[in-house]
Amino acid sequence: MEADGRAAAARRAKEAGNDAYRKSFLETLPAYCKSLLETAVEHYTRGALLDPSDISFLTNRAAAYLKLCKYEECVRDCDDAAKRGREVGANNKLIAKALSRKASALLELADCAGDYAPAIRALEQSLAEHYCEETLDKLGEAERERKELEEQDRLDQEAADHDREKGNEFFKQKKYHEAAMHYTRAIKMSPNDPRAFSNRAQCHIYLGDFPQGLKDAEKCVELDPTFIKGYVRKAKVQLLMESYENALATYLEGLKCDPNNMEVLDGLRRCAACIKKANGVDVELDDLKEMSGNFQSENDLRKFQKAMEQAAILKNEASDERLRRIESERMARTMEEHLSGVQQELERLKKEHSEVTEKLQNTNEHLQGQLSESRGQYERLLAEHDHLLHERNHAVREVQELRQKRGQMLSVLTTAMHCEFSSSELECATENFSSLLKIGEGGFGCVYRGLLRNMTVAIKVLKSDSLHGQSQFEQEVAILSRVRHPHLVTLLGACLESSTLVYEFLPNGSLEDFLLCEEKRRTLPWQTRIRIISEICSALTFLHKNKPHPVVHGDLKPANILLDVNLVTKLSDFGISCHLIQSSTNNTIMYHTMHPMGTLQYMDPEFFATGELTCQSDVYSFGVVVLRLLTGKPPDGIKKLVEDAMEKGNLNSVVDTLAGEWPDVHVQQLAYLAINCMELSRRCRPDLSGEVWGVVEALKEDATLSSPSSSRPSDEICTPSYFICPISQDVMDDPHIAADGFTYEAEAIKSWLDSGHDTSPMTNMRLEHDVLIPNRALRSAIQEWLQQQNMAL
Repeated sequence: MEADGRAAAARRAKEAGNDAYRKSFLETLPAYCKSLLETAVEHYTRGALLDPSDISFLTNRAAAYLKLCKYEECVRDCDDAAKRGREVGANNKLIAKALSRKASALLELADCAGDYAPAIRALEQSLAEHYCEETLDKLGEAERERKELEEQDRLDQEAADHDREKGNEFFKQKKYHEAAMHYTRAIKMSPNDPRAFSNRAQCHIYLGDFPQGLKDAEKCVELDPTFIKGYVRKAKVQLLMESYENALATYLEGLKCDPNNMEVLDGLRRCAACIKKANGVDVELDDLKEMSGNFQSENDLRKFQKAMEQAAILKNEASDERLRRIESERMARTMEEHLSGVQQELERLKKEHSEVTEKLQNTNEHLQGQLSESRGQYERLLAEHDHLLHERNHAVREVQELRQKRGQMLSVLTTAMHCEFSSSELECATENFSSLLKIGEGGFGCVYRGLLRNMTVAIKVLKSDSLHGQSQFEQEVAILSRVRHPHLVTLLGACLESSTLVYEFLPNGSLEDFLLCEEKRRTLPWQTRIRIISEICSALTFLHKNKPHPVVHGDLKPANILLDVNLVTKLSDFGISCHLIQSSTNNTIMYHTMHPMGTLQYMDPEFFATGELTCQSDVYSFGVVVLRLLTGKPPDGIKKLVEDAMEKGNLNSVVDTLAGEWPDVHVQQLAYLAINCMELSRRCRPDLSGEVWGVVEALKEDATLSSPSSSRPSDEICTPSYFICPISQDVMDDPHIAADGFTYEAEAIKSWLDSGHDTSPMTNMRLEHDVLIPNRALRSAIQEWLQQQNMAL
């Protein structure tokens, strides 16, 4: 019954406090508003006594103190609320609220004291307890104000240093009034700089204003008790004011900071001499010089001597009894202060003792409650552990299923090529991946030349430990196993276990190799360059028109444009290419990624900025390649170079003369076409299959007519060695793979087997079986090659 009564009384106190607090917001009279807030504080105080476990009383009282501008009381209540809330396991939101109000009070105090660190710590603690956008905004504002204050302090310190340096210059010129003015300005800008006070004290000494000099010297010692010049200035003023005992004490304090300081030691000797002279010996002019140094004229020293004589007369009039009484009063005050301090310390210890006793009495009950709560937590954690274990097993099963699906997908993709190689075959073909056979290296793997099943091939080894390497492998297999074109590199097969791709070998390397070498550029006349541009455009148009989804290359550059023995173009490196799908938002065909990849000089600016990859991204790269073939120059700044030449009407100055004498009309058309393809906005770029193909096809026809040899004789055409049957020595029409791993013309190997042979025609070793497997990938490559040769003839 008593507990219920206390709880009811606490609720009434909270309601009364909340009512008074709300009314204070509606009251316009400051006095009445203050009265309402004080009433609310009384109610909240009563409620906190009735129900100490409810920290809302403390947080509400802190809010009232905050509005009453009693910031220290607000901080105290917030700290108590946070501490008590953690002890009783209160809601984190209430603890965060208390810390946020504490930060508000500290911010108000920081506006006066200039220290935002406590407020920032309180806001960070509040965010740690409970995330809140308002608290986060307060934290950002506090950090900005602290940075502004630090910047202002820095500027003030620079201004103070400037004024102090100016003061030093006037001091050296013995212009003490001007020097004191500059030191005063420095003190206003940086009031905690002991050097400015020390220098101004020296000026006041030289000007004869000893009280002000003593005040500045004492302030200097107060700001930095280790600053030796402060003690020297203070002691010098005390000497000049004939306060020898105080001067001696000041020098002794300075001696503690620097026992070897000669200026302090000399001052001590002067103090001792002056004390002796004050006890009966007159002070002569030479003594004054020794005491004050050379800072005054002879006339000033005589004035000082006269003033000290008058002071000595006044000093003798003071009785020894009065001095003893003053000393006794000082000792009594000191003793009273000491006893008061001891009494306060005793009261504090008694209070702590009672608090510790009370805590010990409540410890048993508290520990019992914690034990019960811990048991409940243990049971909950055990149940949660079982749930997480179940989820983990489920996740492991899903991962295994995904791996199985991926393996099935790669198996299907490899089946589409009808040729899979083993790791041992690839190691043998590349002499264990010898560096002597390495013909290229990129960010995700290396390319080797190898002899595989009697074929010279290019073997691309991707980094299996790289996530992008796996993605590149799957992407190239997915595209090149389904897409065939005379100007796309032929994928002959793959090795799943080592993420390796096998391509047809193109002996002339890449277009980049030709553009970087002056001798090789001479072998690319302008007619051949226009044909290469036409073949690139044809391949890209084929990819962009692919069904059901267009294919974008995404990394078109001369290094990825290969040339066969007849300088016929083959696009390669489809590792970052992708199928485009139609966007549901703006009905456009694109691919979106958060991490655009590619070569920066050839990358579409919109793709780099937005991550949206479209067919027009390849158009931009195509424009850069056209300009490189036209000028023979590197890609950096090539667009501006050509635009400047076009504005001056002097395009021939940037054309690559190693390609021969370009027709002016062709130069103009190619330059304008490339610049249009490199428009910053993809909407302004032309379509490859329309405008671009029309211009390029016309240029190709003109180049073919003007070429000294429109086609090569048939006896100059170099047939790839892996297209020729080892038995018949003719280009194969229907290639099949035998048990020895070599590829033969179907009719020739069948005749060999039917004639009774059971050994390999190449190795003369016994064949394990007579089953023949069609090599459809090689058959497709041979047909494309034959079609290309027919077009050339």
